[in-house]
Amino acid sequence: MSVAAVIAGAGNGTRLGLDGPKALIKLAGEPLIVHAVRSMAESGVVDRCVVTAPTESVQLFEETLERAGFEATVVAGGTTRQASVAAGLDAAGTANFVLIHDAARALTPPGLIRRVVEALEAGHAAVVPALPVVDTIKLVGERATDGTEPVLETLDRTSLRGMQTPQGFDMAAVREAHVRFAADAAEEASSAPDDAFLVEAVGYPVALVEGSELALKITRPLDLRIAELLAANEG
Repeated sequence: MSVAAVIAGAGNGTRLGLDGPKALIKLAGEPLIVHAVRSMAESGVVDRCVVTAPTESVQLFEETLERAGFEATVVAGGTTRQASVAAGLDAAGTANFVLIHDAARALTPPGLIRRVVEALEAGHAAVVPALPVVDTIKLVGERATDGTEPVLETLDRTSLRGMQTPQGFDMAAVREAHVRFAADAAEEASSAPDDAFLVEAVGYPVALVEGSELALKITRPLDLRIAELLAANEG
């Protein structure tokens, strides 16, 4: 059984207060995309990596990965994450399984990647790493004119999980889902929050495996600071 990985790296670093691709922001001296590809390589279960990049940065991504000693196919992403992943799937070849990963989860441990692949090999069509939600979650209504948000419901956090990546899929299943919902990929408002959402929508059940706190998503400056501390401790 062969496994491909599609790593979404076409997003920008606006919320980190930086211009340019988020995946090229440095963590512990190396770009996020290098960390993400290294994790795939060190897992020992991934046969091929495809990286999506902003159209104008494809060559820069290729050069960055080559300097770091990693081989990956770099393709131009789209205007949304869903469109970028679809472009990555088109370049992923004939693998049996595919892992769809966010470059922003740069410290994802190789062991987590192996857990996802093991679950796919056990027969699941879709596998997502997840962690229990520790905060109390409240469903709120429309913001009032005075700026308050009325609470509609307090959710039972014991049944809630926070989704992570890489999300693993049977290749045929995730391609079917992306084709079915291709029309929604062009705009952020209509595109899917993640690939498991698409696969569920066409009728495939999603299995969860244990995630990792190291697989945090680097979105804001504080996330990057936390990741720097985690990387230092891991080193």
